[in-house]
Amino acid sequence: MSIPDYTVVVDYVSEGEVANLIRGYVEVKGKKVRFSGVAYGRFGGQNFSPQFTEGAKSKLAALTGDFPKFEEDLQMRLVRGEFDAKPGKDEHHHHHHLGEPEGGPA
Repeated sequence: MSIPDYTVVVDYVSEGEVANLIRGYVEVKGKKVRFSGVAYGRFGGQNFSPQFTEGAKSKLAALTGDFPKFEEDLQMRLVRGEFDAKPGKDEHHHHHHLGEPEGGPA
């Protein structure tokens, strides 16, 4: 059994030295489910740990049929940068890559 198609949107990224806090949502079958997490290394980079509330996990299990498989697929999409970045209405899109000075490449 495969998981249904879904989209991933990241709408908040904190600026951190080693890790960034990330917030966003997945949209599955017309339903939006929020997540948060920590990206280690660089944004869209080596490791991302998505976190869901217990209620969100239950909702996603019902929507996808297999929450562990969905969670693994989501993590891989986030690591590969396969998501839309849409800052919230009061937020600016900022991120910092390791090894770069603040404000971007020199």
